Amino acid sequence: MNYDDWKLSNPIDDGHGYNMLSNCCGALIHDDTDICSECREHCESIEDYEYEELMRESAAEDRMDEERLGL
Repeated sequence: MNYDDWKLSNPIDDGHGYNMLSNCCGALIHDDTDICSECREHCESIEDYEYEELMRESAAEDRMDEERLGL
């Protein structure tokens, strides 16, 4: 593997890497089949930090909606 390929490759998961989660509910995803461990359906896999960011954005939108509605 040349340096450019190494630099652009994903790090090997040594226990300190990211977990792959389903984009539907955040459950662990089976790498070989892309099947969600919760809903047992095909889901897109995203890294855990991406799922956490989506949840933060969703919570912020909910708060803004509540403020707009005066709740």
